[in-house]
Amino acid sequence: MKISVLIIFIVINSFGLKAQYPKGQSPGHHAKGKVNILKGMLNLTNQQTEKVMQIYMDHYKSTDSLKSIIVKRGPNPEAINSNLTTMFNTKQLETDKKISSVLNNDQKLAYVKFVSSRKPGRMVAIATPTSPR
Repeated sequence: MKISVLIIFIVINSFGLKAQYPKGQSPGHHAKGKVNILKGMLNLTNQQTEKVMQIYMDHYKSTDSLKSIIVKRGPNPEAINSNLTTMFNTKQLETDKKISSVLNNDQKLAYVKFVSSRKPGRMVAIATPTSPR
């Protein structure tokens, strides 16, 4: 009796955790979260916000398709190879460049700091604006 009550309790809690942390959130959900972070940090205008939202939507749609390739290959370690990692990194750099092109010089400096703090050495490919001295 005690064991069956314990099993039922565990099963009910597992459903609660799944509801609290949904597995596959939509690209729109991810994009909206990123845009909200950048909007608060960089004081984006409405026009910039729309452009950045579209850039992130495209980014998350393409990374979702890359993730589906990984799933089709299976859960074995050979499936997650250096080619896919390179594709993810390349896609992230492209997205960072596109977002940087939407920003003004002050925003670009803050964005470069944000991205380089996120992953060291990531913003090497993005040209940083020269600040007047």
